[in-house]
Formats: sequence, structure tokens, C-alpha cells
Amino acid sequence: MSRLTAQDAQTSIDDTVKNEKTRLLVIFEDGQEDLEAIAKKIKTSLGTKAMVKTRSASEVAIAEILAADAYAFGVNDGDAHAWTEVKRLLNGMNLAGRKAGFFSARKDGTERLKAAFSPAELIVRSDDLAADRADGSGPWIQALIAAR
Repeated sequence: MSRLTAQDAQTSIDDTVKNEKTRLLVIFEDGQEDLEAIAKKIKTSLGTKAMVKTRSASEVAIAEILAADAYAFGVNDGDAHAWTEVKRLLNGMNLAGRKAGFFSARKDGTERLKAAFSPAELIVRSDDLAADRADGSGPWIQALIAAR
């Protein structure tokens, strides 16, 4: 009979945690093709570096929000109807310590949504990713998936 002990393991719990990929949830505003295109670029550019899900704001599920380690929000109009449910959800969730970034095709398009999400206590990147400069693989997105 073999006994399992911590010393018998090939990897430690610390090694397992370090090797876990960041779960990035990219949520984009409904009906905004430019933002959806960026979301898809982010997903394909990260390849195996992170587990990435893309969802429109009206389709995202509570379980997906809770399961994510980091978020990228594509928003042109923070007051758009598509954000209503996401705002309500994040108003009641504590996501403290999780990173978030915003991308937009409009100057200052993210400010209202950032303010609405503040009760969730996300760590929000101060710089937004402009849609015209978004290739999905630059330092902006790499900072979101960097070690927690």
C-alpha cells in the first residue's frame, strides 16, 4: 500500500498556482463592431498565454464574471442600454484585487462605465486602449494578464 504525502508529489501547490493561466474576460458593448473586432484580436493574440472569453455586454453571465481573474471592457458609450445589467451586477460584487482595463473608439468613452464599476473595487488601469491603436498583443493587454 502506497501512502501519499506532500513529499511524494512531483510539483508543489505553489508550482501549480504559478502555472495556472490568467482567466481574462473581455466584455464589449453590443452593436459596436470595432469593439468586437478588438475583443477577437485580444483573444487570438494571447493564444496560450491566458484563457480568454469574449462576450457582448448583454450576453455575459454572472458565473463568467465571478470566474475571471481580469477584465477588458470595450465601451464607446457607458450609458448604452447594453451595460445596464453589467452595471447592476458589478454594483453588488466585490472583485477587489482583480485587474481591469478599458478600450474604446471614443475619447473619454470609458469614464462613465469606470465610475459605475467602482463599487466592485477593481484595480483599473489608468490608461485606456484606443481602438485605432489596438492590435491586442501590446503591453496594455500583457499588463492585465501579468502575475496577480
